[in-house]
Order: sequence, then structure tokens, then C-alpha cells
Amino acid sequence: MGQDKAQPLVCRRLSCGFHNHVVLRDVSFEADPGTVTAVLGANGAGKSTLLSTVGGFLPSLAGSAQLGSREIKNLPPRERARQIAFVPQQELTDFDFSAIEVVAMGRIAASNGLFETREDVDISEQALAQVDGSHLADRRFRELSGGERQRVLIARALAQQTQVLLLDEPTSHLDLAHQITAIELLHFLAAEGKTILVAVHDLNWAKAAASHAVLLSEGECTYSGPMDVLLRDQKLEAAYGAPLMPVRGSDGAEYLLPQYPRP
Repeated sequence: MGQDKAQPLVCRRLSCGFHNHVVLRDVSFEADPGTVTAVLGANGAGKSTLLSTVGGFLPSLAGSAQLGSREIKNLPPRERARQIAFVPQQELTDFDFSAIEVVAMGRIAASNGLFETREDVDISEQALAQVDGSHLADRRFRELSGGERQRVLIARALAQQTQVLLLDEPTSHLDLAHQITAIELLHFLAAEGKTILVAVHDLNWAKAAASHAVLLSEGECTYSGPMDVLLRDQKLEAAYGAPLMPVRGSDGAEYLLPQYPRP
């Protein structure tokens, strides 16, 4: 999907926020093509703000976010939409669009009009099928459940056929089966050479989905590197303000659980 060669996504001393309110400062990391990088942190740590700034949807306060050698914020909107797709936590619309029409909106930057060509139709239908949503095609978007809407928004991003995919809590409304499907899809897209950045709360889902991680805490990036190294780092407990307990499953894999107080 997509014709351009993927480039690394590089942030250097990036500061993010709103007007004069700094949410994150001096964030530096690199996300390479062919990798899934999880953006982790407690509520309010700045995960959504970081993704919005990296994608060029929110002006940076300082520093840089580059795709290869190009500053993302300086890309013309149409060019940016050809390079970077963004999946928000949720999106509502007052218009009576069908699910397939919402997916087709991902083709706008690459086409002269909605469903302008047979290729646009085919790509939109394929994207919806990739998220197990073909049966939703003719349903009204605003009548879908939260999980169904989330799958349609992911499909819209896939239809853009971009180098970079940014996802903000993409599994927050998904049931267990579709959470697994989402992991499989991210692995498939990474294998195609996409650069994927995903903000997520569930550490075990992040462990299964991502090979690398960026950890946000108290307005800073406190870790950037391999996921398996972070899972053994005390920075993780400090960032979430909760004790974590490693548990080995029947498959031999290690999982993290919070240590709840006993009655």
C-alpha cells in the first residue's frame, strides 16, 4: 500500500502544548520504517498531544518533528495527508455518511474527488475489509457502536496509503477479538515498511503490538527504546504511579499486572 519509500520519523527536542501551556518539553526519539512504536504514559501524560504535534495537526512550541529530512509542520496539507494518516480516539459527525463514505474520505488527498475512480472504490473496500468491517459498509456512521466506529476510522487511515500511521488509543472501544485483529494488522503494516506510532494504555497489548516504546512522564520523555527493555525498567512504575507485577502465562510469555491491595 502506497508507493513512496518509507522514511524514519525523527523528533528532536520537541516541545508540545497549547498556546503558552507546555504539555511536553524536549522530547526526542526516532521511529523507523517497519516498526511499531508504542507511546505510553498515565492519563494526562501528553500522548494525544504528542501524536497531534508529530502529525502536524498541532503547532509545536519548540524543536522539530521530521519525516526523513523534511519538517512535517512545513509540508503542505495535501502532501502531509499523503504521508501521514491519523486515527483519533473518537470522531462524531452531524452528517449522515455511510461507513464506506467515511473510509473513502481517506482517498481525498490522492484523488480528485470522492470515489472518483474504480481504484478509490477498491482501496476503500479493501481497507474496510482489513478491519473486519465489510458488513458495515452501508450502515450510517453515527449509528455504529464505539468499536465499529473505531474500526471505520482505522480503515479510513489505511485508505490514505501513507508512509506513517499515527493511532491514538485505537483499541479503547474494541472487543477482545478485534484487539487481536488490530495487533495482527499493525504487524502486517509494519512488515510492509510502514512507520507506526500508537498511543495506548494497556501495557500487555502494547507489548504484543510494539517492538519499541516511548514513555512520557511529568512532561518529559523518560524512555525511548526497545519495548522488552522498558518492561523491566523501574521508570515504568514511576510513570504510572502504581506497582507492577510480572506474571508468566501458560504460553511461557511474561505479562505485567498491577498489584492491587488485598482486602
